[in-house]
Amino acid sequence: MKRVLVAGATGYLGRYVIKELKRQGFYIKVLVRHPGKLNQTGNFLEPSIGEDVDEVAIGDITKPDTLKHICDNIDYVFSSVGITRKSNGLTFKDVDYQGNVNLLKEVENSHVAKFMYIHVCINDDWKEPGPLIEAKKRFVEVLTASNVDHIIIRPTGYFSDLTQFLTMAKKGRVYLIGDGKTRMNPIHGQDLAQFCIQSFSEVNQILDVGGPEILTYEQIAKLAFDVLDRKEHITHIPVGLLNSVSLGLRLFSKHNYGVLRFFMNVMTHNVTAPMYGKHKIKSVFYETI
Repeated sequence: MKRVLVAGATGYLGRYVIKELKRQGFYIKVLVRHPGKLNQTGNFLEPSIGEDVDEVAIGDITKPDTLKHICDNIDYVFSSVGITRKSNGLTFKDVDYQGNVNLLKEVENSHVAKFMYIHVCINDDWKEPGPLIEAKKRFVEVLTASNVDHIIIRPTGYFSDLTQFLTMAKKGRVYLIGDGKTRMNPIHGQDLAQFCIQSFSEVNQILDVGGPEILTYEQIAKLAFDVLDRKEHITHIPVGLLNSVSLGLRLFSKHNYGVLRFFMNVMTHNVTAPMYGKHKIKSVFYETI
């Protein structure tokens, strides 16, 4: 039985990874700050996972002293750790970069066979990717230079992010950045979890993956109104206007600047990858409302 340490277990993808690891018979150890969250359900139909976990390690990825020997007797480490919401003054550099570096050092010390990291499917032509993506890219550079075998998964986007379309549609209007014609094929957490676990057989690979259907952002917005049976009201926000806003945020809030730059790039560039899975956006929208 292979033993897997999961960091990011209570997040959207982490919960589905735990479920899939359990289904396939892995021994599951999780790194968490608040173990009580394991028995809670997350947003967007995310499952409770407390009963699926074999071992709980309480620690903080940003505090190296709490990670000592956490990877002993572990075969694989999976990390989807990262922040999108400002928390306790932590930055993308603190968590997405340094936090994962701290974990990687324990992986190296314990001679773990493989480290799987969940990155982002980014394009080389993204303008000003911002501190969120820069932190992730810096960690990938460290990981690929390590003597530990790596597997880097780059999903196009999560279904959980699409709840914002439903939220806006319920309020009567969906706002899109740019013309809404760029395309993406986001992937459901369950499908992505299956892809991740099957990819443990890979060695030193970077794998892009998306869901089974490619849609424009405008089509996704219309699906949200459709499942709610409401009239469409879509407003397009000029990219130039948000560029000006982002410059202000860069001076006063690097966190919000990083999040805004990420979504501006995602929504103004095609983000597609090889199709995988079975979950369709419309059916999941119906399950969510």
